[in-house]
Amino acid sequence: MKRLSVLLCLVLITSIGFAQKSKVVSAYNYLNYDELDKAMSYIDEASAHESTMGMAKTWYYRGQIYQKIYKHEKYGNLVPDPLGEALRSYNKALEIEPGYEYKTEIQQNKQKIAADMFQAGVDAYTAKDYKAALSGFEGYLSINPEDQSAYLNAALAAQNIDDNTKAKMYYEKLIALKVDQPRPYQGLAAIYKSEGDTTQALKVIQQGRSAFPADKNLMIEELNIYLVQGKAEQALEITNNAINNDPENPTLYYVKGSMLDNLGRKEEASTAYKRSLELNPESFDTNYNLGALYFNQGAEQVNKANEIPPQKVKEYEVAMAAADEKFKAALPYLEKANVLKPNDQSTLISLKQVYLRLKDNENYKKIDAQLKGE
Repeated sequence: MKRLSVLLCLVLITSIGFAQKSKVVSAYNYLNYDELDKAMSYIDEASAHESTMGMAKTWYYRGQIYQKIYKHEKYGNLVPDPLGEALRSYNKALEIEPGYEYKTEIQQNKQKIAADMFQAGVDAYTAKDYKAALSGFEGYLSINPEDQSAYLNAALAAQNIDDNTKAKMYYEKLIALKVDQPRPYQGLAAIYKSEGDTTQALKVIQQGRSAFPADKNLMIEELNIYLVQGKAEQALEITNNAINNDPENPTLYYVKGSMLDNLGRKEEASTAYKRSLELNPESFDTNYNLGALYFNQGAEQVNKANEIPPQKVKEYEVAMAAADEKFKAALPYLEKANVLKPNDQSTLISLKQVYLRLKDNENYKKIDAQLKGE
């Protein structure tokens, strides 16, 4: 009687195991029939049962089923992350049986998943869903861990959701891979700057400049950091080096003019501004700054004239005439700035004062009306 009980138990256990294995087969058949809801149900049950969860075949089929669910016309919304489930299933199959007979097919399918994940990341990034974009690029990198473009995309996505830890990690990975472009240095430095660490930002930029000595954007970044740190002379040196490497860049001359202006080197500043305008006469900032430089010189000259004793009439008249020359010099640049940005308040106020000083009543009234919104 006892022997019969043992025999019955063995038959029962064998029957249960056989039932689970039949579910693996059923899942595969439903996959071929494109009935993915049923295929998923059977394979999930088999992958959770002790008699079939240790079979490479179970996970291989599971990977195929979930991979097919992705973007399926009928079953695409069956689960939230079918590609992730497919990838985990394929990896599990190879973990159970590294020399599995369908290893080659699994690797090919993983590359298809990688391509879909990358495209999903691009689509999400375009839609400004940066969290989903990061997930897509990270999934891709789990399959292709040396792809530099994916690291850059992941870093940008992480930066857009203020995940500085991940953004730094991906930028640093790119730098370690010796990527053939300067963007990782710029991106990493930008994060350090946003965190208030200009010392580390400068270190990164200088590392980038060592790798890409002729890159003008890295030069400008180094310049900006020096300016933030109040190191104007170092910034000026960087600007001159940048101009030597890119002598037709109007922005560099504008930047040089701004720095020289702030250092009180007005004549050199005006020369730099004028060179910038030769290269790009339609720059509002350069026109305004050059006009403002002459305007401020005129205002300073008026203040000096007003300090001259009343009895020195001739000296006063000479000083005021010199002031008027500066206002006249400012006028064409301020007028051009007004054409480029007709509603800029700073430009309008400066023009109004110049027209008043030069006794141009007609233009004074026009600007006054414009300021009043008439």
